[in-house]
Amino acid sequence: MPAPLRRFCQLRPTPWATGAGVTREVVSYHESRRLATGRPPWRLSIADLTGPGPFSRLPGITRTFVPIDSPVELRVDGETHRIAAATPFSFAGDSETTLVRLAAPCRAVNLMVKADDPDPAELLPCRFPGLEFPTAAVVIALTGGRGISRFDVWRPSAALDGLGVRQWLAVR
Repeated sequence: MPAPLRRFCQLRPTPWATGAGVTREVVSYHESRRLATGRPPWRLSIADLTGPGPFSRLPGITRTFVPIDSPVELRVDGETHRIAAATPFSFAGDSETTLVRLAAPCRAVNLMVKADDPDPAELLPCRFPGLEFPTAAVVIALTGGRGISRFDVWRPSAALDGLGVRQWLAVR
């Protein structure tokens, strides 16, 4: 079995700039350049969502936010959006954004890319067997499998097929 790029259990939590929660950086802007040669840099992290609160403003960044296991409501520039679990939602990083409601504490996957990138990275759901996004830089396990824990990060390969993971998120 191939080794994961990152084991979620080994990622250190760091506080949000707003102080309202913690996140774990999975792939830094710098590291994304090595993982996706020729693509603009991007950052990937997994946040713990425990209650309502503001998001940091990130001018010049497009954010894609994916709540896992629980729907959430975000208010972005005064408009409320109900986001189903495992559904990507993109918005401008400089928007006034607040987590208004969550059905239960959960985690969220966040992809951040420069807003003016001509070929921005995307965060998309995919399933095995047969990775639907062969051009993906990394995939995150949303379900566990043999030797794979939830939120472990992998380079996509045919060797991951058959390990019992039913749902992934792909950065491509």
